[in-house]
Amino acid sequence: LFIFLSQLKRYIKTIRMPRKTYFDESNLVIADKFSRFCNFFVDQIAFMLIIFLHAMLLDGVLGIIPKDGSPWLGLYSIVLYIFYYSLFEFYFGKTPGKFFTRTVVVTKDGQRATFKILLIRSLCRLIPFDALSFLFLSDWHDDLSRTVVINDRH
Repeated sequence: LFIFLSQLKRYIKTIRMPRKTYFDESNLVIADKFSRFCNFFVDQIAFMLIIFLHAMLLDGVLGIIPKDGSPWLGLYSIVLYIFYYSLFEFYFGKTPGKFFTRTVVVTKDGQRATFKILLIRSLCRLIPFDALSFLFLSDWHDDLSRTVVINDRH
């Protein structure tokens, strides 16, 4: 496991996405609260589908899930959750929910976010009540990672 994680870390460092500027900092059109809610709703459905498919694979095909469950399944689903958001936002700048609402994640200065920033953003989603923070001034995972979700004009 240690060797795998160290190789993964080395591989991630070699991936360099171009630092494309989406908009000038003064022209960022922040996504509205309804779009953000739709993003959350669609992404939750997509993530539940991924969990369902993984459960079918692990139990139905491979038969490796114990009958009484395992505490590792919770950790496994948390890791899937973090990588669901991090990888989609790293490779595409958006998750399936953001494709649906035509929004994109960028840094506050309009640059494409790095994997490190997106990993921080995804980890911050695990903060209790983060999903409700959009009802207030802004999302906590946006503030802590210094990112914004903007309308995608491309």
